[in-house]
Formats: sequence, structure tokens, C-alpha cells
Amino acid sequence: YKELCSLASDLNQPDLIYKFMNLANHNAMWNSKKGAAFGFSTIALQAGEQLTPHLPKIVPRLYRYQFDPNPNIRQSMTSIWAALVPEARKTIDKYLKEILEDLQTNLTNSQWRVRESSCMALNDLLRGRQLEEAIIEALPALWETCLKVRDDIKESVRNAAEKACQGLMRTSIKVCDPSAGKLGEKAVELVLPCLMKAGLGSSVKEVRAISLMTILKISQNAGKLLKPHIAVLVPALLEALSGLEPQALNYLSFHVGGGASQAEKLDSARIAASKASPMMEVANLCVQYVDGGVLPDLVPRLTDLIRSGVGVATKAGCSSFIISLTMQCSHELQPHAGKLLSALLSGLNDRNSAVRKNYAAAIGHLVKSAKDSSVEKLIAKLKTWYLEKEESSIRQACGLTLQAMARHNPDVLKRHATQVLPLAFLAMHEKRDKEAGGESEQGQSVWEEVWLDSIPGTESGIKLYLKEIIELVRPALEAQSWHTKAQAASAMNTVATKLGANLGPPHLGTMLRALVGGLAGRTWKGKEELLKAITSVCVQCKTSLANPQEGTTSQPSVEEVVEAVLKESRKEKLEYKKEAIRCLTATLETYSLDRFKQLSDILFPLLRKSTDGNGNKEEEEEIEKHSPGVMEDFVITSYEGLGKAWPQEKQTQVEFQDQFGALLCTALTSSTWKVQCAVLKATGCYIDRLWMLQDGVTLTNEDTTTLTKFVEQLVPPLCQCLENTKYTAIRLEASSVASKLLKTLSGPDMDSVLPADSQSCLQKSAEKLGKDSVPELQDRAAEIKKLLQPFS
Repeated sequence: YKELCSLASDLNQPDLIYKFMNLANHNAMWNSKKGAAFGFSTIALQAGEQLTPHLPKIVPRLYRYQFDPNPNIRQSMTSIWAALVPEARKTIDKYLKEILEDLQTNLTNSQWRVRESSCMALNDLLRGRQLEEAIIEALPALWETCLKVRDDIKESVRNAAEKACQGLMRTSIKVCDPSAGKLGEKAVELVLPCLMKAGLGSSVKEVRAISLMTILKISQNAGKLLKPHIAVLVPALLEALSGLEPQALNYLSFHVGGGASQAEKLDSARIAASKASPMMEVANLCVQYVDGGVLPDLVPRLTDLIRSGVGVATKAGCSSFIISLTMQCSHELQPHAGKLLSALLSGLNDRNSAVRKNYAAAIGHLVKSAKDSSVEKLIAKLKTWYLEKEESSIRQACGLTLQAMARHNPDVLKRHATQVLPLAFLAMHEKRDKEAGGESEQGQSVWEEVWLDSIPGTESGIKLYLKEIIELVRPALEAQSWHTKAQAASAMNTVATKLGANLGPPHLGTMLRALVGGLAGRTWKGKEELLKAITSVCVQCKTSLANPQEGTTSQPSVEEVVEAVLKESRKEKLEYKKEAIRCLTATLETYSLDRFKQLSDILFPLLRKSTDGNGNKEEEEEIEKHSPGVMEDFVITSYEGLGKAWPQEKQTQVEFQDQFGALLCTALTSSTWKVQCAVLKATGCYIDRLWMLQDGVTLTNEDTTTLTKFVEQLVPPLCQCLENTKYTAIRLEASSVASKLLKTLSGPDMDSVLPADSQSCLQKSAEKLGKDSVPELQDRAAEIKKLLQPFS
């Protein structure tokens, strides 16, 4: 009787309590709840008009009691309901507002069975009901309360709340329909904000899931009714992309093995999955309703999300949505493109490479809608970042952005080509780290793609933008960063190589002055690039440098260049010294300059030590330990360089012919095969230019003696090289030297210079060489035999 007495007290009818007690004492069978229900129904019929004023209070409670989890109470109350309410549907329709208020209040009741019965009653109430304004107005409050109960402490209540939420979802989808007219518009306006606030923002997985499902279905059903809510709906959906992502993926992205490339692959897979998610599907669905009226509210929220969004999926979703916007409403987006560009630009600093790629792609699409002034600011910012920041991630992001512009909006890139292409030309000379990425499937860097896709050819592109390239590269040579200096020198090397003789004043002088100026100071990593560039400029632009035009006072003379490089040749670091020697000797050979004395002072002591084995062995072993083969490479370069630098001037030759000749002959027998090849090349140059072997020269007895001594020194090691069975390269070089020697000695008064034993040695070596399997060597052996015939 507790429930009945409570009901009587609420009705302020205490006499009903006495009637119930009288019924209980009158018949023992009425002690049961069924009997009590029968008694109350009899009383209700007798009471008649006495209960009518209290029906607004009785009906909601009786309706809820029909779904009580206790089966006895449920049965008793159903009997009372049937007795008191002859026409249930009409009664419910009449007291719908009161029932909804009672259910909403009791959904959060302190008693679990009241909460559970309220949920079940709500589900039953909404089933099959027509659209009514009372229900639409109650939906936000009901949603908010049911979502709270969905996280109840008692499982049966949670299950009942799930059913109630399912009922609310069906009702919400039904009422949020364009065909419902004003009611549908009002329903969308009430339900969507509530679900986004109370549902998507919840920490309970089940609450987020049911809320998101409802939002997705409402969005698919609502159509154009979404338009007023897009500014709030889309950011909420984009934020949910990361919120609903499994946390295990975040853990994996931080702890995945295999380095940055594996982490990037995982993040790319996450992004691909998020783009195929229902949230992204609805966001893309909303794009078709975006216009000039929606953008003023949408863009600020979108930029805030780009700047402060958390999660890879959310950031990638923002960039994907912006790309869709540029395709849907490019013209309307123009006033807002600057703000979006600014937000995306700040996102290029993101530590995640997959996010940077997505932001770069969005910028590449968005420039189509942006003003030219905004694009200029963007390119200027990227240029500043590239030149001032040394982080590979930032530089890679700059390249990806310009690559996206070149792919998606090449016409915009061409309008700003004078700013972009010189930067691309400089950047493509950066030494790439394979681990750092930034390469396409063909191994081509993003900068090379930007450069090559925007010009007809490298040479014509350099000619077209030569002024801008020089203006950009020259300050880079003066940068504080060694890496940037080396990169700029490499770019100038390419300019000189590609343009060759076409490179003239005033750019030639500017380049060469900058390169020579860069040589001053200490040796740093990558400084070799400066020497390589100077070599290319001096060799390729011989005509312009050898015959400077009037008014080119800023252009350094060849003498100045040689003095600067000669100074660098005295540096101690062998790798750098090697490149300086190569640069110096190539320049000396190209312009027929005589600096052999200075060069011999630098190289002869080192080469004698390496040949005789009397040098500082500890130093050489240390060099070999850290840089295998570096000493051998230096020796090879030195001998080749001495051969190139061997001058035509008789005075210098007379001073050094004995020393140099002896050094070459000694090195032929006490070196590795690679060094022997270099020595043979140098010997060929020595013989070609030796003044005593030139046409029309009359030799004194002393000269003849000196020449004979050299030939006697040279022939034995030369024959050893001719008979070398292991290396074909040595036999080829040696046969070339032997042919040169015999040709120069074939003149008049030269018979006595080649002694009989030397002739015999060469004859034997030629016989053996004639049996070689290489046809070219067989031909050379025959030539040597023919040249030996006049001496026999």
C-alpha cells in the first residue's frame, strides 16, 4: 500500500487512505497488491468526479508506474491505469506535456527503479508518435538528461537509458526533416547544438557514439536545414575525428620502430582512415551548403581549430575540408583566404611530417582563391624560413608547399615565378638525407620537381632567371651557416656548368668575386663546393675571363683567383687540400699559367714521404683510420695536378725537370695501381711539354746527357707497367706513354738518347703486350714495335 498511500497524499485526499485500510481489513485476499488495485479501481469508479481535478497529477505517475522494474507493482499499476483511463491514447495526448515533465524530472531521481522506469516509459511514449511541438521543445532537455543516465552506476538503468536514447534518436531523425517545414527547422535548431555540447563533448565512449550516430543521421536527413548550423557542426565533427580515434594509435605513433619513415606511414594510414570516416563524410556533405553567408562564421572557428586542434586526424581533416571548400566556393572564399593561409602556414611548423604534407597540400589548393598580395606574403615567408632556418623539417615543408602550388595551381606559381624559381634552384642543390625524406618515387627532390615543371629546360631556366638567381645565391654565400654556403656554391657551380661561355659580365664578375671572397678564413665542412664552383667558372668561362671587357673592374682577374686558390692549397686538411690542388691545376692548365714552383713547394715533400715511406706514419695512419683511402686520393690528385701544371716555360722546366722526372720514375714502382695510373698520366704531360723534346730545339751535350739519364730512369719502371698482367688500365696508360716517348725521340740527333738496353727492354715488353687479349693493347704493341725499328 505504500505506493497507493503516497499517491493519495499527493492528491491531498487522506480519506482515500482510510478507504484502502478498510478494504484491507474487510477481506484477507485484499492484502495482496492485486486486491488493493481492485479496491482502488472500485473506489475510483465510486469517486467519479472527485478525482477529475487531480488527473494531471495522477496520469503521469500512473503512466510511469506501468514500467516499474518490480513486476508486482507494474501489474497493480497497469490494472489501476486500465480502470482509471478507459481511452489511454486520448488521455496520453491530452496530458502529454505533464507526462514529459514528470519523466524528465524523474530521470535523475535518487531511486534507481524510478530512473529505470522513467527511461522505459520515455521510450514507450515516443514510439510511433506524430510530430508535436511539445515533444520538439522537450527534446534538448530529454537528450541531455538521458545522456547523463546512460552513464548510470546501475547496469539495468544504463540499458534502459540506451533504449530511451534510441527512441530519442528515431524521433529526432523524424522531426529534423525538410518536409516538416517550420517544425523541422526548429527541431534541427534545438537538437544539434545539444548533441554537440552534451554528446560529443562527453568523456563516456557510449555517449559519444550515440550522439555522433544521431548527428550523422540527422545531417544526412536534414539537407538544406543544416546551413545555419554548419559553422558549429563542421568544427565539432572535425574535432571528433581525433576524439573518437582509438588511443592505441596515438601510442603506436610515438613508439613505432623503424624511424621517421615508419611513423609517417602509420600517420598516413591514420589520416586515410579518418578521411573515410562518417564524420568526414558529413563534413564533406555540408560543403555543398557553404556560401558567402556561412563563411564569416565558419572561417574563424576553422582557423582556431587549425591552430589549436589536437590530433593528427583533426588537423588532416581541416586541411581536407579546406581543399573541398576551394573546389566548391572558390570565389566566395577570397575575402577569407588570407586568414586560412596564415593559419595553415603556422601549421607547417608541426612536428608531424604527415600533418605538414596535408597543410602544404591545402595551401597549394587555397592560393587559387587568395589575392596576389596574400600569395606574395606567403612566398616571402617561405623564402625567409628556408634561408634563415636550418631545420630539415621546415625546409621540407616549404618545398612541399611550393610543390603543391606547382601541381594544383601552376598558373598562380607562374605569376610569382621570379620569387619561387630562384629559391627552388638554390634549394635543389641541398645535399639530401635519405632518412629525412622529401623525395618522390623517382628519387627526385620536391625542389627539383618545382624547378623542372616550371621551366622548359635547366639551361634556358637559368638564362631566364639568372639575375634573380645571382641576387639570391650571392647573399647565401655570405651566410653564417656553412651548410648554406656550400649549397650556394653548388648552385653557382651548376650555373657555370650549364651556361659555359654564355655566362658573361656583369653576372660573371659578381659570381666569381663572391666565390673568391668566400675562400677567406678557416676551413669548414662543405667548403670544397666553393673550389668546385671556381673550377667550373674558370674553365667554362675562359674567353670572358681571359679577355675582360672594359668597365668590368669588379671582375677578379685570373691571377687573383690563382693566388687565392694557391693560398687554400696550403691548408692542412687533406680532403680540402685535394680539392684546392684540383682547382688550382685545372685553372693553371686552362690559362697556361706558370705556378709550378709554388706547387712543387707544397706537394714534393708530401709525395716524397708517401713514396719513400719516410713520412710521419702516425699521422697517415690516423688519417686512414678516420677516412679510408683519403691519402691515396690526395696522392692521385697531386700527381695528376703536377702533370697539368707542368709549364711550357723553359726556365721553370730547367729548374725542376730533374726533380720532377726522378719523382715520377720512383713513384711508378712504389705505388698502388690507381696511383700508378695517375703517375703515368703526369709522365705523359711531362714528355709532351718537355722543352728538350720540342721540334726545332738544338740540344747541347749537357742537355743530351740529362735527357738520356731521364730515359734510362723511366724505361725500366715503364716496362714493368707494360708487363703488368693484373690491371688493364696500367697497361693502357703505360703503352700511351711509351708511344709518346718513342715519337719524340724519333727526331734527328736523338738516336743516342735511347740506350740499347732500354731499346731491348721496350722490345721485350712490346712482344709480351702483343699477346694481350685486349685488341687496343695489341694495336699499341704493334705501334711501339714500329717506332723502335729506326733505333735498331
